[in-house]
Amino acid sequence: MKNVSDDHLEGIYTPNQDTAFANVVLHDYLDTIKTNVLITPPDKTALIFADQSISYHEVGHHVAVMMATFRQQGIRAGSVVAICLHKSPEHIYTTIACALMGIVWLPIDIQAPRSRIDYLLTNSRADFAVSQGPLSQLSGIQITTIDIDTARGHNDPIDLRDWSCVYDLSRRPAYYLYTSGSTGKPKCVVLNNQATANVLQQTIAHWDVTHNDVFMASTPFHHDMSVFDIFTPLSVAATLVIPTTEQQKDAGAWAALIAKHHITLWCSVPAIVDMLLTVSGHDQIKTLRLIAQGGDYIKPSIITLLKQTLPQARQFSLGGPTETTIWSIWHEVLDDDQHIIPYGKALAHNQYHILNEQHAPCETSTIGTMYMSGINLSNGYLLDGETHHNDFMPIKTTNGDVVMAFKMSDLGYYRDDGAIIFSGRKEGYLKVKGVRIAASEVENALSTYPAIHHAVVISCTHPTTDINELVALYTIKNTHDTSSTNRLPKQQLSAFDLRTYLKDQLPSSHIPSKFLLIDDIPLTANSKVDRNKLLSLAQERLSIAPTPVIAGTPTDSSLSAEVIDTVLTLFKNYLPKHQIQTLEGDTQLFALSIKPKQLMTIATQLSQQLNVSLDFYSLVVCKTLGEVMIKAQLALDRQ
Repeated sequence: MKNVSDDHLEGIYTPNQDTAFANVVLHDYLDTIKTNVLITPPDKTALIFADQSISYHEVGHHVAVMMATFRQQGIRAGSVVAICLHKSPEHIYTTIACALMGIVWLPIDIQAPRSRIDYLLTNSRADFAVSQGPLSQLSGIQITTIDIDTARGHNDPIDLRDWSCVYDLSRRPAYYLYTSGSTGKPKCVVLNNQATANVLQQTIAHWDVTHNDVFMASTPFHHDMSVFDIFTPLSVAATLVIPTTEQQKDAGAWAALIAKHHITLWCSVPAIVDMLLTVSGHDQIKTLRLIAQGGDYIKPSIITLLKQTLPQARQFSLGGPTETTIWSIWHEVLDDDQHIIPYGKALAHNQYHILNEQHAPCETSTIGTMYMSGINLSNGYLLDGETHHNDFMPIKTTNGDVVMAFKMSDLGYYRDDGAIIFSGRKEGYLKVKGVRIAASEVENALSTYPAIHHAVVISCTHPTTDINELVALYTIKNTHDTSSTNRLPKQQLSAFDLRTYLKDQLPSSHIPSKFLLIDDIPLTANSKVDRNKLLSLAQERLSIAPTPVIAGTPTDSSLSAEVIDTVLTLFKNYLPKHQIQTLEGDTQLFALSIKPKQLMTIATQLSQQLNVSLDFYSLVVCKTLGEVMIKAQLALDRQ
């Protein structure tokens, strides 16, 4: 069994740097969680899941059970445990048990393709995996699986006061998180308790978080912002609401949860806030006292709408890549922030630097590359069990000191007041709906499709929804090449086929929503792919693309041929021939005599073919085929 050791600290933290923050007094959030489950009154709710209220004492019991299970398995501090569970209370019990025992925990996106999960487990050198049932089709990976249902049946007496905690708030590796990498493979970031404690402590104080707050776990547990969701509520004896699998992609369900449980704090990517505002009424979300958005560009229009809807609520923008721990820069949005939402200023004990190509500090209003140094710095990247420090480098500060810093793909400049303004990203990384995506990762997967010759992936702004979406532009192989077995006419490939193909290689967040066929890939004078020209081309085509017309279909400038054809084809499968010929957009669903089971099947097939989330209840409220098309298009656009 391989244990994580101090090797992770070599090459990046010299003794002076490692002790630079030794005098910083940090609140022990893990010890507070342990205390809270012991002394919090029995009627205080810690977690709410599927209408079930779970008390602090119950959380303590479940955590103690997991710790006992780990001890029985011989899992000790430094072991690596992969958490392969859906978002659930069990996921939280397992995470806290690992953290208290000094076990390195790794949350896995179990919705990811099997091949990707195999890579995450292999690269991280995980010793154990906690899952619900066995992990199927693992490609020869030697890993011991702990079934969560079996662990919950642990019958030995549990003493909550004897948890055998061996963690510390040091820079020793505490947990791993995967993020996209420029090499085309996910990067495993090694994170520590010291940095995490700083973020939680600064945020709790700055946001005035108390035991009276109610949080919403809106972020997937394998993303860095969820670390705040998991640990903060329990460390202040507050309450965390966890949406079920069915509720996680349903904005209407989020609004209902806010109203029902009087949620006060909301923290998510901007696209999620946008969806929430689209479907909710003021009365449903009026209990929100603070909304924080991070992980992507925040549109001023969202800020304006929030101010109109919740004028008393505080608003924050959050930033910083995974390598700088949860968030490392922020800005409280005030009335003066009308046209540009600042990236902000660094959290305490951190510093942001904007440098030019010669690594010299940029003057105010001059755009440069962002670097970050300070207590929030992670330990580096894990590659095949070894730590690497790509993008971590020594830089000279304006005071002449040399510090270790992380070089970002973000560009920005200093405003006169010292706040940083975000100015885009360097080539290679995209940020879509809060997820950092390496373009090369998606391009590599697309390029393996038999008919595609060259593919470039960019991020575009949807002309109707104003939401960033992932768009793939591609060329097809030479159809005149007689040696090719993949000769195809030069026409647009099926978006459905491309999505289906990518599902086996990429998570849903990395699958483009649009695929555009082009004749040639434009190049710059240096013979590099001209991504700026491709962005302009894609933006233009998305904006002026003609809308296919069907008699009686409600007009919607974003309704695509793919959605129309998919909806019509699926409904045709359940109709006699004489009805197929009369299908139109304004055809009433009740006139088609579609049975409930058939509509459920159609909803499932629509979801699969368009790679969206639509259920029976989404379609049963539609009166016409046109309304079904619009629902499907909206789901596709918000994907």
